Amino acid sequence: PALLTLAVMGLVGLLSAFMNNIGAVAVLIPAMFLTAQRSGYPVSRLLIPLSFGSLLGGLTTLVGTPPNLLVSTALEQAGWPGFRMFDFLPTGLAVVTTGALYMAFAGRHLIPERKAADDLTQEFALQGYLTELVIPPGSDLAGKTIEHSQVGSRLGLTILRIQRESDEGRVTLSPGPETVLYEGDRLVVEGDVGGLFDGRRNRSLEIYAARKLTAGALTDDQIGLAEAAVAPGSRLVGTTIDQGVLRRRYDVLVMALRRRGHTLQGRFVSMPLAVGDLLLVQGRREALADMARGPDFLTVNIVEPKRRYPHKAVFALASFGLAVGTAATGLLHISVAGMLGVLAMVVTGCIRPDEMYRAVEWRVIFLIAFMMPLSVAMDDGHTDTARWLADGIVGLVGDAGPLVMLGALFLFTTLITEVMSNAAAAVLLAPIGVAVAAGLGLEPYPFLMGIAMGASTTFLTPIGHQANVLVYGIGNFRFLDFPRVGALLNILIFGVTLAVVPLVWPFTPVAG
Repeated sequence: PALLTLAVMGLVGLLSAFMNNIGAVAVLIPAMFLTAQRSGYPVSRLLIPLSFGSLLGGLTTLVGTPPNLLVSTALEQAGWPGFRMFDFLPTGLAVVTTGALYMAFAGRHLIPERKAADDLTQEFALQGYLTELVIPPGSDLAGKTIEHSQVGSRLGLTILRIQRESDEGRVTLSPGPETVLYEGDRLVVEGDVGGLFDGRRNRSLEIYAARKLTAGALTDDQIGLAEAAVAPGSRLVGTTIDQGVLRRRYDVLVMALRRRGHTLQGRFVSMPLAVGDLLLVQGRREALADMARGPDFLTVNIVEPKRRYPHKAVFALASFGLAVGTAATGLLHISVAGMLGVLAMVVTGCIRPDEMYRAVEWRVIFLIAFMMPLSVAMDDGHTDTARWLADGIVGLVGDAGPLVMLGALFLFTTLITEVMSNAAAAVLLAPIGVAVAAGLGLEPYPFLMGIAMGASTTFLTPIGHQANVLVYGIGNFRFLDFPRVGALLNILIFGVTLAVVPLVWPFTPVAG
């Protein structure tokens, strides 16, 4: 288990050094469930190291996480040379190594053992009975679509499956709103007892058989079940189940939703979907496979492998190497190098323009855009808010020395990041860090490095970073699971930062 934890954190840390932290977690989540299934190791003890490892890995390069780029930009705006691609590597490697060793030999024991249930319907705690009903001769439901029959609104029943006799034999259908009901149809439904009695009393339906709800009764060669988590950047974030967008796009039925460890039934259909929501869905196996291949969901129970294009791998790696190489050597500014890499990916067909557009974290972009005026105003010569705040901080702890000041900036950044975006925290605090350094007569590099480290030290809550949010829902964790594991890690990263940053970035007086 210790080696497995080290391997997980090492792999995700390597990916996070050069790609979005959330993307690195999303890519590896299915592999974590497959590893847990084959090894018998609790998947919960892989998911938190996966999330924490992605946050730590992002601290090793300039492009690893947005705060790194933002503090570098703040340096340039203040007239100092910005950080280069691998300037974060010495400090980043120290915190990654510390975090990985802690999780491998201590932290994993603090994570609760939660294995996936053998039956998906047990895992989602679906209530009531799975009931087989038949539409009798003369039923008022015959000839109507499911939507017009109002079986859901009138009887409180959800039709999960239809079996129909035809010339080719018995046919199994995955029902949709436009599916027409006929006499003799056998319906597999889930609902409360009152709805069943109302259907019998109105002679709309007759009970064929009733038994406890199990996954086996909901699946066959044509129909399957799957768990799917709403992915970061999904087009379905903010939509509701009853709007029908999910049904029209993927032709699947949502049976239950789990959010932040709590399973919801019935009332969830009118709740806007959020990143990390875990859905239990049923549909044709082809539809589930399409859903697994799409960009909107991370499939926890893999229906079939996603399409792979090995001949594009060379182009993708070359585009990546082009972007990183030109930025690392200083040949191009990091922003230009990144755009060049993206353009190369599009030209070589590794990614379509619409996929490129969807991959952009627009909410982060707009958040930073809205925070930038505040940052500029703080650093403006007329308001000089950053200078005023910096003078106050220097007045409080300045006599204790620059090391204490570095620790204060780290802690302040960490606390703010637990309740707001780490990118927004970096935008807000970077001008203060520059002003603090000026107040002490020192170069700003160690203080900006401390702010960058603090902005990614978000292990105390599951809502401090979207990577934590993602594993929070999928792993069925409770809120207190994160501070139980992350509190000591926060302290360790704080100590390592204070020890390593001054060695790599000494507190150098400003010349002249």
